[in-house]
Amino acid sequence: MKRKLLMLTALALCLALLCGCTTIATSEWMQNLFPVGDEAVAAQQTGSVNGSEDKQEVKQVVTETYTALESFGLAYQPDYGLQPYNCQSLNNRIIFSFLYEPLFAVTSSYEAEPILAESYFVTDDGRTTTVKLRSGVTFHDGSALTAADAAYSIESAAGSEYYGSRLRFITSAEAQDDLTLVLSTSEAYECLPLLLDIPIIKNGTKDEASPPGTGPYDFAGTKLTRCESWWRDTQPLVDFDEIALTVSSTAADVRDNFEYQKVNMVLTDPNSSAFAGFHNDYELWNEETTIMQYIGYNMNSPVFSNYGLRGAITFAIDREQLVEQTLGGFAVASTLPCSPNSRYYDVKLANSFAYDTGSYYDQLVGASVEDATGDGILDLYVPSKGYSVPVEGTMLVCSSSYIRVQAANEAAKMLNSLGFNITVKSMEYTEYKQALLQGNFDLYYGEVRLSPNFDLSPFFGATGTLNYGDLSDSTMMNLCSMALVNSGNTYNLYKRVCERGYITPILFKSYALYTTRGAVTEPTRYLDWFLPYTVHTEE
Repeated sequence: MKRKLLMLTALALCLALLCGCTTIATSEWMQNLFPVGDEAVAAQQTGSVNGSEDKQEVKQVVTETYTALESFGLAYQPDYGLQPYNCQSLNNRIIFSFLYEPLFAVTSSYEAEPILAESYFVTDDGRTTTVKLRSGVTFHDGSALTAADAAYSIESAAGSEYYGSRLRFITSAEAQDDLTLVLSTSEAYECLPLLLDIPIIKNGTKDEASPPGTGPYDFAGTKLTRCESWWRDTQPLVDFDEIALTVSSTAADVRDNFEYQKVNMVLTDPNSSAFAGFHNDYELWNEETTIMQYIGYNMNSPVFSNYGLRGAITFAIDREQLVEQTLGGFAVASTLPCSPNSRYYDVKLANSFAYDTGSYYDQLVGASVEDATGDGILDLYVPSKGYSVPVEGTMLVCSSSYIRVQAANEAAKMLNSLGFNITVKSMEYTEYKQALLQGNFDLYYGEVRLSPNFDLSPFFGATGTLNYGDLSDSTMMNLCSMALVNSGNTYNLYKRVCERGYITPILFKSYALYTTRGAVTEPTRYLDWFLPYTVHTEE
């Protein structure tokens, strides 16, 4: 489960210090690292998306009293729009939980839970998934939800700015009848619904500024209004007739509106350059993502083409230190290329590749790596050259996030303390991406949003979007396909990734969800969705 942190007022904070409270570390880290002033944040755009072995212990401070809310508001960034497949504003994406609903939502344990779908079944060959929709669901304009709407939504989301290539293996989406959706795929899938947590919109409306959805609220310019015809018979997400939308163009706007309670719920990336801290009384929720940070390698490098050397690096990185000291706890360390909360995460396998300097040196011996010249830098014998070369290189990292650059520097420092000679070079995004595509690098510190089933084929396919440095590999692609059809096969896939060091997973980032204290009680843990939760109101 994710961690819940309660940020107290100044007086309460002092009392917590006297009592030895352990829940203030993240607040101290953020305030020290991000001193916030109007001038420092006035020009920043807030919350752009671009950017556990055991389940995490829940740390919770019980709030005995709170001020009941008479109204509820959200931040709205008009420049990013409300097109659900392309919008990159995290705050606008909160609004989507009020306007839209998915066929399935992905739980914190990475299981697909039906929302607009009622059930699904998969053919024996895994290439056809049939989804039965709930009856009686209507859009905001009163029209009934049909399978044609769902098919249109899937086709519209495919290849979009936010959902990327996750739906690339879907070859057709067809309405068999009003409530039956048939999805055909070029790859066999054990659980295609893990990829179907996309907002469902009305057929033919993707180009509208705010396409009609099936959620409990409708968009009305400066506010959201309750949809009386909402299909559920349970309490809606928020028990107000209207939700105010406060235009907040910059990080400073969001901060000020939240502190003055014009806005009661904010989602942000605390490790982004656009982060602005808050100084009022609030609750803070650690919301996990599928955004993985990792080290990638150039297979054509005379040094990093050696898989024995690459395989040693996993043992040299103290991931927990990076998470706590560099990312301030807003991440979870991960040895494998999937979230530690996922059922795909094999704890025993992960432990066998975790930080361990003893295993690191053993791996180097097996790879014939040693300090041959006595200069403190490791040397690797290169058969094609007939002599040894220093274990050195330049690690590229995108400069768009200060914290990511810092994480790359810390990872390089860990490697250098164990005999590597790594130099970190930060580059503007366009230059960085071009260098990766052209193979002009030795290794790089990357960040990518993986799909909820943690499909790794974009790394290993010949035309894969993450195939940098000639990483394509037919054996790995076969393992990726086997993992899609049976999650039990992820063990062999992840084992080979770590053994041969194709990539070195470091961590999975978290977002920060701020709420007015007492406004929200335990948001249900879904990726990308906040449904349902309860807002306290006046009796």
